[in-house]
Amino acid sequence: MESGIGKRKIWRLILLVGVILLLGYGLGKFELSARKPAKVECLGKGELSAPLFSLPDMNGQKVDLVSFKGRVIVLEFWATWCAPCREEIPVLNQIYKAYKEKGLVVIGISLDRKPPQEVKKFLDEIQVEYLNVIGGEETLEKYSQVANLGPIRGIPATFVIDRQGQICQRYMGLTEKRILEEAIEAVL
Repeated sequence: MESGIGKRKIWRLILLVGVILLLGYGLGKFELSARKPAKVECLGKGELSAPLFSLPDMNGQKVDLVSFKGRVIVLEFWATWCAPCREEIPVLNQIYKAYKEKGLVVIGISLDRKPPQEVKKFLDEIQVEYLNVIGGEETLEKYSQVANLGPIRGIPATFVIDRQGQICQRYMGLTEKRILEEAIEAVL
């Protein structure tokens, strides 16, 4: 009789551990395997043109996305209040420095509702060298409505755009440097 009770206890323990593992994985407390980037190809194969915009930079000068055609663009929606954005900005700065001579442009689109001078002060304090503009809901909505990609549900939201203006990758949330670099190198 004791062996039957012992086996039931073991099965209950195994079941309990399984439930805990599933809950932990589902809540993002840990990953079962390392995040591996998929093969980098432009997502739409000519069908996902990056929506154009004309937005003010931190000094009020208009920046048109079309003026960067022929260059690879990393475009990131971010805000000063977003902790993952604040963590990713220095990574984007490193990537910009490493690849700008090869034709890379990095454009940050701040979704802050505070005055541009405050956003500029934040960027100056952390010594950001790449271009930043002031965006808003309209620009975010344009990129949320790109066919087959689905809505942008959080920031940072990062797009890799090839030299022809096609969206090649979209990343939601904090993205590892090596994953961004692999996507960029594939289209440079």
